[in-house]
Amino acid sequence: MGKPKKQRKSFDYQRDRRRSWKKSKKLPSIHCKQIKEAWDAKKSICNNLHDMGLSADPNSTFRIPGAKELLLRKETLDQQRAKGKKQKKLHVAEELEAEAALPQEQRLKLSEPDAQFCAAMIAKYGDNFKAMARDATNYYQETPKQIARKIRIYMKTSQKQSSILP
Repeated sequence: MGKPKKQRKSFDYQRDRRRSWKKSKKLPSIHCKQIKEAWDAKKSICNNLHDMGLSADPNSTFRIPGAKELLLRKETLDQQRAKGKKQKKLHVAEELEAEAALPQEQRLKLSEPDAQFCAAMIAKYGDNFKAMARDATNYYQETPKQIARKIRIYMKTSQKQSSILP
């Protein structure tokens, strides 16, 4: 058996090492409005998040106590540190919680061909789903229940669109 050949790496003259190093040290852009406003560039990531009431490492924040700690029932170091430091910008965590608690608009998606199919079937047959299932334009051979479900979704989306439009 022969030894594997060593491959020599050739130097890449086209690459700007200084630019790539600077690019690797650049912090990523923050898209969250609340965090962006409260961010302090002079602090580390962990300190910034701690001051906002957020966590960089959930394993250290919600620590599961070991058997020794349960037996001795002592306060952990994390709890002692939390007592010593005051969190300044807790409004960030509260704003994020409020934003997450807002109800999201429920979107029922129906593809354009399916919407056209539903409109044509309603115009042609009304509420007769068995006749819709036997129609020649039912290319996917859907059952009456499948067509009924699809038309129910179509009716909900058309009601939302009609309520939005004047």
